[in-house]
Amino acid sequence: MSKKHVITFRLDGDEMTEIERICKTLRLSKTDYLRAVSLGGSKPIGPPPAVPAAAMDDSRLASLEAGQRDIQMALNDSAAAFAALMTNLNEFLRIPSFREYRARDLAGNSIKRDGEAEEIYLLRLAHRYFIQYQVWPDPEDKTKFGPAPGADLAKFPRIKPAG
Repeated sequence: MSKKHVITFRLDGDEMTEIERICKTLRLSKTDYLRAVSLGGSKPIGPPPAVPAAAMDDSRLASLEAGQRDIQMALNDSAAAFAALMTNLNEFLRIPSFREYRARDLAGNSIKRDGEAEEIYLLRLAHRYFIQYQVWPDPEDKTKFGPAPGADLAKFPRIKPAG
């Protein structure tokens, strides 16, 4: 059995009050607390004492549940709006084929002028496509360029990709 040693030190009233408050909060004796502080302690510090829960009446519970439903609905709306935003952003960042770009032009407010030759229209549209996507369409790739009946694509400018 090992010998017990007693260490004495002086505290003023405020210091003693603070140590007693801490010990009460941690539910430790002064000896256990001071041992833990000075040596790292071997006894675990317990949780703070439980505070009794306030009584909850039915109207307050119903009010909290309604608030929770409102928050959930707002979260669902936010998630749907975010998903729509991501879809639109992905569509904006995606470079469509020139064929798709032409179809969108013809389906919307087309820049094609009455009586305009097909190759002139395609050239003007290709310029707009290039300005928007920084890619020049290649008329030799029919799957991406699309059909061009009546157009003399031999005159269509060829821009080689950099690299």
